[in-house]
Amino acid sequence: RLEAQRVAAESAARDARSKRLIWSVLGALVLGLVAAVLFVARPWEAGPRVDAAPNFDAVPLSELANVPANTMEDGGFILTPGGGTTSQLNPALPTLEIYFDYHCIFCYQFELINLANIRAMVDNGEANVVLHPVAILNRATPRTHFSTRSVAAAGWIAQYAPEHFLDFHEIMFNNQPNEAGGDMSNEEIASLAMIAGVPASVAEGIADGTAAQTYGQWAVSLTQVNVNKPNVLNAQGTFGTPTITINDEMMDSTRLDWSNPAALPALVAEAVAAHS
Repeated sequence: RLEAQRVAAESAARDARSKRLIWSVLGALVLGLVAAVLFVARPWEAGPRVDAAPNFDAVPLSELANVPANTMEDGGFILTPGGGTTSQLNPALPTLEIYFDYHCIFCYQFELINLANIRAMVDNGEANVVLHPVAILNRATPRTHFSTRSVAAAGWIAQYAPEHFLDFHEIMFNNQPNEAGGDMSNEEIASLAMIAGVPASVAEGIADGTAAQTYGQWAVSLTQVNVNKPNVLNAQGTFGTPTITINDEMMDSTRLDWSNPAALPALVAEAVAAHS
């Protein structure tokens, strides 16, 4: 009987140790899962995954010293055949202007549907096409101001690698972070720039934050100019993206269904005929 009691006691002890071990392992797994969730949900506490927001004042665009080359006075990028950018309009052509934010999901949808036709318009010399970036969605990334940093990166490329501008523009939209709080670091923007063909020496200025510091104020100031142009305000007197104008006339939803890929070329063709 004593031996049977001893064996039973040892068996019970082993069972207790096994249960403690199982619960310890489960506890460790749960803690690890919680830590992983916190790391993803709160990246600013887990490590430097994105960049701090640059701070700039409401300085008039006309007073800025740091303005990238190959851009218009209001910050617009005039596309050239092959996807470059310049500051000179062709007065013999009608002008199509597109206002957008790199964080705007509707702007991304516009690009998907219309960019091939836009490239063709430029390459065929049918119209001036002017891209107007604005930074109106910084509220989606209040710690990092992705919209401002994106516009600054575009300006940096216009200054130092203008022939790669449109490819950079396209790849930024194709890799757009979620508008509901998604983000992208300077290093990630720089990596996309290199995929678009921008030399590594130029992309390095985006990665290390030089582009944001150099042209961030320009991005903020041009936004204030462009969102207050009378011809880009809707019937309620507000601005939204994407906004399309042809020869300074706003193409609202009653005139342009940009979800139809044939609609924009048709309106441009009308403008070409009227301009002739």
